[in-house]
Amino acid sequence: FAVHGACGCWGILAVGFFGNPDEGIGGNGVFYGGDQLGTQIFAAFIIVIWVGVLSICIFLPLRLLGMLRMGDEFQEKGADLMEHSPSKAYSEPKVSNGTA
Repeated sequence: FAVHGACGCWGILAVGFFGNPDEGIGGNGVFYGGDQLGTQIFAAFIIVIWVGVLSICIFLPLRLLGMLRMGDEFQEKGADLMEHSPSKAYSEPKVSNGTA
């Protein structure tokens, strides 16, 4: 939420503050005597509700089916080692003459 949610909400609200009707792109911001901020707040609220409902529709069935967690072996060894990186990246350093 910190990046896409917060910055997205700021982008929506910024139009309500700084939208300039003289630019011809539909802005009607508070700083230019407009009343678009209420519409932008309502739009942000609708987007939050929409994302929440869709997230529940997607993640609840996956959770009930047990598909949101990795298997025990993956959790014990770690997904990075099991799936993403070659085993050479995690090999133990070779010891020769008492030094690594």
